[in-house]
Amino acid sequence: MELTCRQCGSKYRAAVPAPLTAPVRVVCPSCNHQAVLRPKTVEKKMRVAAIADEPRPFRTFLGELLGRLGFEVAYFETGAPTFDFVKRNKADLLIVNVYLKGKLGVEVSEDIKADPELQSTRVILIGALFRANRFRANPTNLYGADEYIEEQIPEKEFKQIIRKLFPEIGATGEVAIEPREYDEARRLARLILSDIIIYHVDKVEQAIRNDTFFETLREEIEEGRQYYDSRVSMRVRRDTEIYTETLQQFVQMKREELKKF
Repeated sequence: MELTCRQCGSKYRAAVPAPLTAPVRVVCPSCNHQAVLRPKTVEKKMRVAAIADEPRPFRTFLGELLGRLGFEVAYFETGAPTFDFVKRNKADLLIVNVYLKGKLGVEVSEDIKADPELQSTRVILIGALFRANRFRANPTNLYGADEYIEEQIPEKEFKQIIRKLFPEIGATGEVAIEPREYDEARRLARLILSDIIIYHVDKVEQAIRNDTFFETLREEIEEGRQYYDSRVSMRVRRDTEIYTETLQQFVQMKREELKKF
């Protein structure tokens, strides 16, 4: 199959079976840009997902996105019925708040990962596991979870996480694969932002209402940037503005939420 690289424009041939029946990774021989070719047919069988969180707009936001990605979504507010549902239906995905009422979300995650029958179930945690260890913890290494998100995650990044956990899901055609170091930089930026929010809840809310977020939180933002710069490679920092963009996306999302009230 003859392909055109979206990164450098070079044309090259790849040994790809036709028609495609599964996603295939290809690499441009000129610039090493990676991409995935996906079948044009849409998978008919719906995947099953559960979201365990308090009833709130964020839970609805996640559920609607999953629905558009082909998941059948069930909602729960406590841990025990959540685990029973996942176990009974062999659910493909669970998104669970770490501080769930009753049986904690982190306990549900541990139980799922310890169950041999649920090896294919992916778990995403919602919460702030790192709050007691400023900027240092890596939540995705805790309780066996596959991923970790915060409430301010943009739609685009959430979809990227779902497609990373389920590569066969998503738009047809060629989808760019972001290098791991960029993905890790985005995750770190979200963690730093969440840490700022947790320690300065009232200050952050008032600053967004007054449209002075970057001025009011200048010191906290700079402290976070210094830590971000110390953990992210020069190449990523030179080519992107991930840290700043993460803050801007959060502020924009919160402004839009405030307009609804």
